[in-house]
Amino acid sequence: MPDGISSDRVLANSRAARVPLKPEDAARIARAVANVAARFAAAEIELALETEPASFLVVQRREISP
Repeated sequence: MPDGISSDRVLANSRAARVPLKPEDAARIARAVANVAARFAAAEIELALETEPASFLVVQRREISP
């Protein structure tokens, strides 16, 4: 598996999202995701993500509100 894709990490993410998950299911998910993650990492694709700080969204919503 590529670095960072493990059943422990899947379990940690599921707990953080409050999604109940059995350890054997986490292992199955990690195996399923590992190949895709490895190919994605090997392709070295650069994704530009636009993120806006939460404070900007608050100001923007105030401008829209009546």
